[in-house]
Amino acid sequence: MSSKRLVIVGGGISGLAAAYYAEKQFPEMNITLLEAEGRLGGKVATYRDEGLTIERGPDSYVARKHVLTDLIEEIGLGEQLVRNNTSQAYILDVRGLHPIPKGAVMGIPTDLELFAETSLLTEEEKAEVSERLLHPAPDLTIPETDIPLGEYLRPRLGDALVEKLIEPLLSGIYAGDIDRMSTFATYPQFVANEQKAGSLFEGMRLMRPLDQQQGPTLKATGQFLSLATGLESLVERLEEVLERTEIRLETPLRSIEREEDGRYRLETDHGPEYADDILLTIPHHQVVSLLPEATLPGLANLSTHSTATVTLIFDKETALPIDGTGFIVNRRAPYSITACTAIDQKWNHAAPNHTVLRAFIGRPGKDALVRESDEVIERVVLEDLENICGRPLQPERVVISRLLDGLPAYTVGHAQRIQEVREIVSSHYPHIHLAGLAYDGVGLPDCVAGVKATLEQMALQQPEPCPES
Repeated sequence: MSSKRLVIVGGGISGLAAAYYAEKQFPEMNITLLEAEGRLGGKVATYRDEGLTIERGPDSYVARKHVLTDLIEEIGLGEQLVRNNTSQAYILDVRGLHPIPKGAVMGIPTDLELFAETSLLTEEEKAEVSERLLHPAPDLTIPETDIPLGEYLRPRLGDALVEKLIEPLLSGIYAGDIDRMSTFATYPQFVANEQKAGSLFEGMRLMRPLDQQQGPTLKATGQFLSLATGLESLVERLEEVLERTEIRLETPLRSIEREEDGRYRLETDHGPEYADDILLTIPHHQVVSLLPEATLPGLANLSTHSTATVTLIFDKETALPIDGTGFIVNRRAPYSITACTAIDQKWNHAAPNHTVLRAFIGRPGKDALVRESDEVIERVVLEDLENICGRPLQPERVVISRLLDGLPAYTVGHAQRIQEVREIVSSHYPHIHLAGLAYDGVGLPDCVAGVKATLEQMALQQPEPCPES
């Protein structure tokens, strides 16, 4: 009897990690990976030139999410892991740049003495935050069902802190409006730690990095990790270590049909493929079109928005009036950019011989600029940065990278809707599985963790091998 066959559709980090783990978990299974484009990696791409190592997509991941670190070390890239520098970062509002308060975890104060130094809030607003944190309202209850993140945070912190600090910090990560974002699907640790410690203030103090917990004498440690050779090295190494996976580039999937014997026929531009199991790691709107027998409103109605990164590269002698790792822009500030990172300040490995700014554009509901020409985008971003810096800027070169309709919004009820989607797909299309950033989290570690969980579930569905006669 021939070996079973798994076809993984999508060659981004989710698909590649799936192939790597599947080789280990299913040693007898034939594995094929189909990728529509001519390269692997999806959103992960690194610009390398003249000593520059600059990410065109995600530039790092949260260090406390160990699943990706474990994978990196397992495939032999552990020595390339680097942490970000911990210089000052800022919030830009209509009044100018304000240092992000020290001792804050995801914008929530954990040291009220340090928080009192911030210029971002008025004295009255800071007093309100302290009062709410130290003396929570007696009618506050820990939510048992999903609610908007803004609805969860406002009574615990006040509108001022949410609008001026937390919204700029958190909403961009999950591509959403803080008053529509799912608390349970985006930041469940807020609720979990409040429940554990008895208040949000004490709960967030449990999340402080070790250097903050042990006092100011311990040197601050960066909370993000990347690779000195660029995150695309992860893609390259995964491709290298795959031993049994047949990779087919430039092979878009057109349709999926179930055969009478229970196997699936996948029509591609290069002919049919056949599979016993399928793992779809492609964008969710493609999943909807490929599985017409399953009605999937949870995916069909999942909204997305587009973003772009605009990297401006200057010679090393160009001094920019940004003393720190960068800034995040309040949505009420009169600028098109949403954030800007001083790459050479944040990462020691990225640009040792240059000064580099990496600006971001594209807010939910306001992402039309992303689809404009490179010339228009460059002009708008330069105008913003020149207004912020107070003088003309002349980069040596500009690198623009777009992510069109690539960031799904995790609105209230997201986790429940995704569970229902998977149940519907399993019912109508047995042995077809879903993974990727539309489901279990948008960060690189979230995608890897989601893939591992999906493969574990898939293993439970495999029939026991028949004993040899």
